[in-house]
Amino acid sequence: MNTASASTSNRLGLWFAHAYVIGLCGTLAGAYFFQFGLWEYPCPMCLLQRMFFLLSALGPAWIIVRARKGSVTAGEWAAGWGWAIVAALAGSTVSATQVLMHIVPPDPGYAGALFGLHLYTWALITFVGAAVAAGAALFLTPRALPLDAGLTSPALRRASTVTSAVLLAFAASNLVACFFLQGFAWQMPGDPTGYALFH
Repeated sequence: MNTASASTSNRLGLWFAHAYVIGLCGTLAGAYFFQFGLWEYPCPMCLLQRMFFLLSALGPAWIIVRARKGSVTAGEWAAGWGWAIVAALAGSTVSATQVLMHIVPPDPGYAGALFGLHLYTWALITFVGAAVAAGAALFLTPRALPLDAGLTSPALRRASTVTSAVLLAFAASNLVACFFLQGFAWQMPGDPTGYALFH
């Protein structure tokens, strides 16, 4: 691979890492719309799925932050995407479990639906898609070398600040939302009907 094509594939690889993180944060934004816009309170399994979305985003986010400090090695690149895959697969087991809990008619399912599917079903689809996307990034590791675009591209350096801030904001807001739902109780109800902190 010549220098120009290597530089291009490297930039695309890092931009894909940004897209992955922002995409998962966008999924959480949709969940926030249901919670705060439609007043549908998430159950403990829903919150666990949110945490796995954040955990899956941590892998490529680490690659993004690492790229600001120097050239990312192939091992670091693979470790970041490997983490994303493991977290996405773990999250998919939680989503699949919740799907199976409500799959037998006439169970109406938990909370509302989007295009006929409940949010935990969409979460399962998203987790599987995320694992496939992370696997593709891992498979294409050789084509992303050398991994130094985080230093040489001003646009990527600016984007890394924004992407990191977005992920931190969603992680913090999710923590606050969990605290509002559970309050100071040791255990959150399986079917919450309000914010325990204010009751």
